[in-house]
Amino acid sequence: MLTYRLATQADNQQLLHLTSSLGMMGDTGLRIDRSPDFFALLVLRGPSKVFVAVDEETIVGCICVSHQEVFVGSKAMPLNYIGDFKVAPGYRNKGIGLELCNTLADYLLSIDADLAFLNVSKGNTKPLSFFRDRPNIPDYANIGTFIIHQLIGKKRRIDHSGYHVESHPATTALVDFFNRQHRTYQLGNLVTPAHLIGTDCYVICKNNTILAAMCVVDTMAVKQNVVTKLSWKMRWLLTVLNSIRFITGISSMPELNKPVKMLYLKYLAIEDPASPLADLLLGHAVNIVYDKGYSFVSIGLHEKDPLHAALKGHQKLSFQSVGMLLSIKDRQDLVAAIKDGIPFEDYSLV
Repeated sequence: MLTYRLATQADNQQLLHLTSSLGMMGDTGLRIDRSPDFFALLVLRGPSKVFVAVDEETIVGCICVSHQEVFVGSKAMPLNYIGDFKVAPGYRNKGIGLELCNTLADYLLSIDADLAFLNVSKGNTKPLSFFRDRPNIPDYANIGTFIIHQLIGKKRRIDHSGYHVESHPATTALVDFFNRQHRTYQLGNLVTPAHLIGTDCYVICKNNTILAAMCVVDTMAVKQNVVTKLSWKMRWLLTVLNSIRFITGISSMPELNKPVKMLYLKYLAIEDPASPLADLLLGHAVNIVYDKGYSFVSIGLHEKDPLHAALKGHQKLSFQSVGMLLSIKDRQDLVAAIKDGIPFEDYSLV
């Protein structure tokens, strides 16, 4: 008999097994493992709930929601990030996914929630079918494509005569700088000192004033990205890059069915996106990747983000994800304003 309930820490091993047996399908197959603790990534996302479908004593499906504070129109407001929507292969097409969505919807209505956001890999539209035509809840709106850039590590240094990158502690001034920049985005995270724990922060300053900053984080302790499928073109490209990496001074490329050694740019903020400072910070990030033996440093930017211009000179692999947003209270003017702006998403927590 199928039942639905909130997950507890005692469900960790079953949730790890469910996660490792599935993956995100699309042009590139990706499985995100969560060993050793399924719940650790959720702690980083924010206060979270995990709803599970149970057949007798076996977990056969789950869906999660994490509560975050983001900027919308420069004002802080709550956002419900929906993720980890999974149903075991043998239990699909039996209404389990729909019932998990019903359980989540009842919870969100019970707490008077409004904005809800989810990501889907471009080319994988099946999850969206479970969120359409919900009683008392509007459909999701497509707020555009996020391009997830995997910047290849590089040995060569980028220098600038007038500026240099320096390590920086998680000070109030740094937190304030990130929040000033995030206010210019829609759904930009409201940053607190807790968000910077476990990250390495770097800044570019002039006259003791922060002009640009980034946070680099390694999340392999809480999630491991495993590539399960590549097109023949991508396989060929990775093979070529590995064969010439000692000549070109680039980092080693990942292999199928092995965790990708990757860092994330959790935050990248530039006072003037058109300045050379973004390129200088990104150059420092790819040097860190090379020096520490990683393959990539990853950053996700909305298709309208002006920071894309700083990525043109960097070797990278790019993938696409679609952002979906709804207002449970049917505030279509709010959704339209977010869509018209430049949405933000922290892909280190996806």
